[in-house]
Amino acid sequence: MAMYVKKLHHAEKDSLHVNQAFLRKLASKPSTVKVHFGAWNRQLKVKVSPNLPSDTIGISSQSLEGYSLPSLKYKVLVKGNHVHIGPVLGIVAFKPGAAITMEKVKNYNDYLRPYSQIQGLIYICRADDISLQAKKIRGYYYTPGGAKPNWTLGTFPYPSALYRRAALNPPTYRALKRVLGPRLFNGYFLGDHFNKWKLWKWLSPHPAIRKHLPHTRKLQSRKDLDEMLSRYNAVYLKPTMESMARGIIKAVRKGDGYQFIYPENNKKASPYRIVSVGSKEAAGFLANLLREHQYIVQQGIEMKRQGGRGIDFRVIMQKNEQLQWSCTGVIARFGKKNGIVTNFTSAGFASKGLNALQGTYGYSRSQSLRTQQRMIEICTKACKIFDSKGGNYADIGVDVMVDKNGHIYVLEVNILPDHHLALYAKQRDLYLKQVAKPLLYANALSGFKASN
Repeated sequence: MAMYVKKLHHAEKDSLHVNQAFLRKLASKPSTVKVHFGAWNRQLKVKVSPNLPSDTIGISSQSLEGYSLPSLKYKVLVKGNHVHIGPVLGIVAFKPGAAITMEKVKNYNDYLRPYSQIQGLIYICRADDISLQAKKIRGYYYTPGGAKPNWTLGTFPYPSALYRRAALNPPTYRALKRVLGPRLFNGYFLGDHFNKWKLWKWLSPHPAIRKHLPHTRKLQSRKDLDEMLSRYNAVYLKPTMESMARGIIKAVRKGDGYQFIYPENNKKASPYRIVSVGSKEAAGFLANLLREHQYIVQQGIEMKRQGGRGIDFRVIMQKNEQLQWSCTGVIARFGKKNGIVTNFTSAGFASKGLNALQGTYGYSRSQSLRTQQRMIEICTKACKIFDSKGGNYADIGVDVMVDKNGHIYVLEVNILPDHHLALYAKQRDLYLKQVAKPLLYANALSGFKASN
């Protein structure tokens, strides 16, 4: 049932105030009940208050330990002698030290479009506004208001489910994980979630997935590079923890030495620059490289091109209200002309996945649909493997390439994907669906089902 929950400033200590209709919903009319509000819970005495409206219950302010209780409509679930008020959903929206402005907060309005289905308390916070000692989170809560919803500062308990959109430091992550378990989702704190090397180690033991992975090994010395170049015409050196094509280098043999090809991200510059390294200097070159980052060396895939632009696909994988993986959409990304990567933000562009399969690959519509469905099946299998590794990932972007022969490769997995990619592809409906889905999932995860 949907009800207002009022903070009562002059009520008896540790008391829950209800009307007669609500009292009848409690098993055997108990003298006390355990009230749950997010991760906070407390045993409260039941008091009948005939002056309360029929759609309202009240909690003594003293019992709330300084938490804000916004005047919103909540779903109230009665389970035996337990009263659950919610949902209480949180989003870690800003990294530690980030400057928070109301403009940045309002950027999350689109995420709250399904609020009428969810109701309750939804707040966003910065990672370092989570107090582990007090178990309180300072943030901004959402109040629907038609065309102009409001965000108001408050102090809240840990939520029923927490959606991570920014880095958490290790102590904060571990403390939240102990309380929330799998209800803390999008994975691990920065530095401990899977990286490019861990991705290979997790997925490659599975035969159905391995054939869709570029051959990968850890780069530790020139020997690793030479062995990979003895098998492939070109390989890519990739830092294990970077994203958006940062630090990627293409490597090829040139005589008795090597050419290391660096993508140029400046939109006005040439697509790449080449550094030639002789065989005697190669060991030192790689040692300098590995001093900065850990790297993998990966089979180079002969990418399909359109007008000189390489193409790959972002498969948007999210968990739904049934707590199952589903594909929200597929977007094609075209890189810089004659570039060696498909990072479309460097003078590239994005489009609808099916359009690219038909236009660039020359596939029929039915062939395009089959290829896209195959991408989704492969990515779903990969996502189910992630679930077995200990984190709860529910909003990720899988980067997939289809080579000239139509073979599908999984290149990378992004656990903090850029949701604006759909807007760059001029797919606003897809964007709105993508940003709404995590909170609908969080609502189901917290035990409160969305209303129809």
